[in-house]
Amino acid sequence: MDTRISEFEKIKIQRYVPELDLLNNPVLNSNEKEFLAEFYEFIENEIDSELRKLEELNYYVEEPTQEKKKEIVIGIMKKLAKQGYYSTVLNTDDYDVGRITRNALIAYALCGGRWSEYSERYIAGNYSIEMGRLAGGTLYCNPVNYASNEWQKERYLLPVAKDGQMGASAMTEFNAGSDIFRMELRLYERDDNIIAKGKKLFITNGMIADYIIIYGRLDNGQLGAIIFDTENQQAKDFRSTRVRTYGMTDAFVSRLIFDRVEIPKENLLHGHGLDIAFHQLTEERLVISAEALGDAMKKLLYSHAFALQRRQFERRLHQYQVIRFPISQKIRELNLHISALINYARQLDENPELGSSKLMAANAMGLKISATELGFESAIHCFRTMGGRGFTRQYANEIGLLDPYCMLHGGGSNYVLEDSESRRFFKYKPTRRDREDEIPRINY
Repeated sequence: MDTRISEFEKIKIQRYVPELDLLNNPVLNSNEKEFLAEFYEFIENEIDSELRKLEELNYYVEEPTQEKKKEIVIGIMKKLAKQGYYSTVLNTDDYDVGRITRNALIAYALCGGRWSEYSERYIAGNYSIEMGRLAGGTLYCNPVNYASNEWQKERYLLPVAKDGQMGASAMTEFNAGSDIFRMELRLYERDDNIIAKGKKLFITNGMIADYIIIYGRLDNGQLGAIIFDTENQQAKDFRSTRVRTYGMTDAFVSRLIFDRVEIPKENLLHGHGLDIAFHQLTEERLVISAEALGDAMKKLLYSHAFALQRRQFERRLHQYQVIRFPISQKIRELNLHISALINYARQLDENPELGSSKLMAANAMGLKISATELGFESAIHCFRTMGGRGFTRQYANEIGLLDPYCMLHGGGSNYVLEDSESRRFFKYKPTRRDREDEIPRINY
């Protein structure tokens, strides 16, 4: 059953908004603009038709669509890999733009899309597809490239980074969440094998992945990381199921169960699992920031277009200050965030040692929290602008209204991380008088 309402017209993105066009932003240099323009062209010519098919499938209920979606998503990842867009750890010499900056630009463009002057229509992005690219191209490929030996690279990195086979990173758990120190999955050492026992949750690509990097506790209590070949999801004692989320409807977010799965010990990555996991987190934070900013741009573009077209009480919506002013404010905030994102990415490209800097990690986390909040607020305003239409599946699918709700957590306990950021800037050493004032006085 198609859930669309025929009387509701499609929102027409007709008017070019320079303030929402990254190619028009002076923060980018000529090489970065050239790379971004080529990627926008790739989206339009190579994967736009597949992205539209995914949107169409989301309008149908009471009909099986998962297998069709799986085929489309895997096909898109292979096309991205063919051009070096899936993972950026390889062919770094082929571009005049830094690896991390390229990763951020790809994430922004793939989430936001862009008005095409050639086609005279809006080429929509897809947040879910970018999340799949992040899971396989960054969260899998980066740590494997960092900690693997030559044999492991040849067998488990190149098929993903070069050929576009699906990768995933299994870190988050049911009780621990993204708190690595509380991780419960066990990696028992038995002769020439590692026995994996435990569960993982919210693993993007988990049920379609060819290879998964699993984080868990070794016999000595140390955190370890091992590459798991799912054997086309048919590996013995391994189960994966889809987790249905409110947004990200095209991302294969999954629950994974490892019931004493045997993995060859030669697949164990060298080094402490904590170091392997943290190695790519600063870059991941910047890429997620780029995703949220690209999606915020998309929401603002749709809000702007709808406000120009929709008439209510004999006036266009854009004539009401309650609609117009928030759009202008969010556009200004968006461009400030973009400036910070690009400058952080450039610094990491020019000075790779900053990847282990606690200050850079904290700044990247601060940007990630702020960017995901901006994406969330932009979605709320878009929903408010559309009124009752925002309740319908056809607009929620087209714009991806609920996607930012899945990223508001900022990749972990947002409230804890944001509080730690505020304390970093405002903490002070209490005096003896302060401590005495905190002790309640009881008079008898």
